[in-house]
Amino acid sequence: MNSFFQLFFAWGLLLVFILVLYIIDKVNVIYQSYAKPDLPQTYNDGLFGELSGKSLWDAMSGIPVPGVDAKFVGTLKPHYEPVLRQHIEQVFMEGYKHGKAGTAGVPTNNRMIPTPRGSLESWLPMHHLASIYQAGVDFSKGNADDVLRIQQSLDQVTAMIYARIGVGLNEAYSATLLIHPEGENPELPPEEEAFAATPAPVEQPSEPALTHEPQVLQPDLSSLQPAQTAMPVAAAEPDSPTASEQEVAKPIPA
Repeated sequence: MNSFFQLFFAWGLLLVFILVLYIIDKVNVIYQSYAKPDLPQTYNDGLFGELSGKSLWDAMSGIPVPGVDAKFVGTLKPHYEPVLRQHIEQVFMEGYKHGKAGTAGVPTNNRMIPTPRGSLESWLPMHHLASIYQAGVDFSKGNADDVLRIQQSLDQVTAMIYARIGVGLNEAYSATLLIHPEGENPELPPEEEAFAATPAPVEQPSEPALTHEPQVLQPDLSSLQPAQTAMPVAAAEPDSPTASEQEVAKPIPA
């Protein structure tokens, strides 16, 4: 009888121990679900496969990647262009904000880019990133004399990146990035910018067109005396011969 109670008590302790472990595991699962950091979602639909970060850049730029077919890489390039564009724009705007705040530094190679299916890790060479970042820092200063230089530098480095991956660049980045978010116009000097900001004068409305012919007032001439009419001048008769001329004109008697 004692052995039966000892066995029953041993099985009870074992069940209680298992139940405690089960409860602890459930508590840990619930705690991790609430305390889990919000990590960016990565591609899991097989679009880019295992390519991400530097391996993605190497594959897109023509460097052979083990286990990745070159034809597969060619089909991914149209999908990679939006990721590359967001990476360039984010680095430029980061340089612009840091330049405004006076905290310019060095950009990082890696950046998580949001996509319709989650997020993808993108990587760009540092010498390209530094040029894009510095263009944003210089543009934040608002110096009109530097706009042309910044435009040439930005368009040149982005054209090199697109040529490296073999994708055509339809529109220059300077056309969309060299615009101050605050509405400033860096292409105009300060005095011209102030003049451009002055509102144009409001034109006065023109006089309405006449719907009838204007009435011309005639002066009253009844009180004036009629002008004396000029006497007609008689026509001059031809000169008649004088008496002496008549005598000379008479014939001499024989």
